[in-house]
Amino acid sequence: MVQTLKVVLLGDLGVGKTCLRSQFVHHIFTNAYKATIGGDYLTTTVKIDDNQDPHQKYSALDSETDSDAGLHHRANKVNLQIWDTAGQERFNLISKAFYRGADVVVLVYDITNYESVLSVRDWFGKFLEHCHVERPGVVIVGNKSDKVADRCVDRDEIRDVLCRNGTIPLEKYVTDWDTDLIEVTCKLLASVEVVFQRVAQIGTSLASDNNVTRIVGFDSIDLDQLRTQLTRCAC
Repeated sequence: MVQTLKVVLLGDLGVGKTCLRSQFVHHIFTNAYKATIGGDYLTTTVKIDDNQDPHQKYSALDSETDSDAGLHHRANKVNLQIWDTAGQERFNLISKAFYRGADVVVLVYDITNYESVLSVRDWFGKFLEHCHVERPGVVIVGNKSDKVADRCVDRDEIRDVLCRNGTIPLEKYVTDWDTDLIEVTCKLLASVEVVFQRVAQIGTSLASDNNVTRIVGFDSIDLDQLRTQLTRCAC
């Protein structure tokens, strides 16, 4: 039985959460921005190598088979159910349902927007409050790494910024800052693949460490109904 991990993308409006997922699942990138209304998820099956380095390329199972003669060690399949939630405060009425049962949270910020960096702490606090998972995995992603000239904070400073003066002990949940803080550009598939490789590795590792296979009971959510409600109450 293939394990399924619930993965939630969180971050401010416009940091690139939807682009991150679209590039990974559909290999599509667009500069046209459209706010996510409500939220939804996409599921993709991927293969992770037990002995693979976290920074090496990770492969989606679009056309691969188990009989790959070139594999000299066991590779695991895992389903990633990737949830894209709205990055706006007015959508908080649905946040609990989307956070609940998440195995891994991907906290996304824009390297050219300092406020989005600071918001990572707030998003993580909300996630911890509503996910109801004892030890969730955490991956932090700095998007728009191609805009080097507009960078507002260096990668080396991010850890200090995220951990100082915070009531939420983010550092206790990050397994390894060298591998779990990743800068990407959603314009490049190879860049985005590194993120979800790490997500899969962390999620499966936590389940293995706890010697338990997680079977997450997702809430039944009528997305069309939610979108209608949110459209009516949108300011």
